[in-house]
Amino acid sequence: MRILLILNSLPGGGSGRVMTQMANHWSEDSHHVSILTFESSNTPFYPLSNSVKWHAIDIKSQSSSWIRGFINNLKRIYQIRKAILAIKPDYIISFVFTTNILILLATRFLSCPLIISERNHPDYGRKTRLAWYWLRRILYPLADHLVVQTREIKEWFNRYNNSIHIIANPAEVIQESTEAGSEISLPPGKRIVAMGQLSPQKGFDLLLDVFANIHRTYQEWNLIILGTGPLREDLISQAGQLGIERFLHLPGMVANPFSVLKECDLFVLSSRYEGFPNALLEAMACGLPVVSFECPSGPGEIIQNGVNGILVPAEDTVALERALYELIENKQLGERLGSEATKICERYAAGSIMKQWERLLDCNKR
Repeated sequence: MRILLILNSLPGGGSGRVMTQMANHWSEDSHHVSILTFESSNTPFYPLSNSVKWHAIDIKSQSSSWIRGFINNLKRIYQIRKAILAIKPDYIISFVFTTNILILLATRFLSCPLIISERNHPDYGRKTRLAWYWLRRILYPLADHLVVQTREIKEWFNRYNNSIHIIANPAEVIQESTEAGSEISLPPGKRIVAMGQLSPQKGFDLLLDVFANIHRTYQEWNLIILGTGPLREDLISQAGQLGIERFLHLPGMVANPFSVLKECDLFVLSSRYEGFPNALLEAMACGLPVVSFECPSGPGEIIQNGVNGILVPAEDTVALERALYELIENKQLGERLGSEATKICERYAAGSIMKQWERLLDCNKR
């Protein structure tokens, strides 16, 4: 079976990690797996099996106007179609909504089954990318299947797509990374950790305000945020204004976050919205007590409040601060939540998740 996976790039982050896991799994099962990306780099961020063929066509670029953007996208669609015809896949799986739209256009009148996967909450970012949102509404029904990660997002898409499947992301701890120790130098003392792109979506500005209040009482605590992004300098500036710059650590992306997570004491998800938060799954898989905003979508379907983590209302910094104080002051509570959190590995086991994808492919055998 020849499977083609498509993503605009293979960066660090949730989509890149999941696609890499899928590619490695299927290549180990002796399938012919290719990954097509729209930009090249020296190596994928996450380890990719040597048997997976990686095709990079270098078509990702910024356009100076909407007219230039329209022309560039026509060129991209042509180059994508040309690459797909050369690869000759039996199945195509595409991630992320702008990539999905380009693939839907590039594969028109091709006989190869196409599965598209939405990786974020579809309601957010609409005002800044209105044309893309209208194209999604028009084109998504043309896909053979649409994969989402949560019930909430499935309900959103029910209005204009009939074949929708919920397949969550896998939760899997890379054992060798936890045994070797952290791949970065960690500060002494207690550690709160968060992960994600340094962007408005992830709400790290809210987390800094909360941490500043906590640090006034518990000065041995540090905040580590793993990730890169456009708001790095803004967060450093905010930390300086709050007087916590020495206790905020921004080491960037790490290929194996599990070794860092294992060395921390608490995990916080401060996002304003999500698709399905891999970072939350990874922290729970490592046995960390977790606190999360109940943002759309994902945390409310992953966390059982008070059982395997703590949920607080979205963007409610007072409630977030209260929950963190509770965990800091009640060690037994943290240990109980962390112990229950590890059971997430059974619920979202990689083998089980991949079987769901394989059943979906079997629906389209020709």
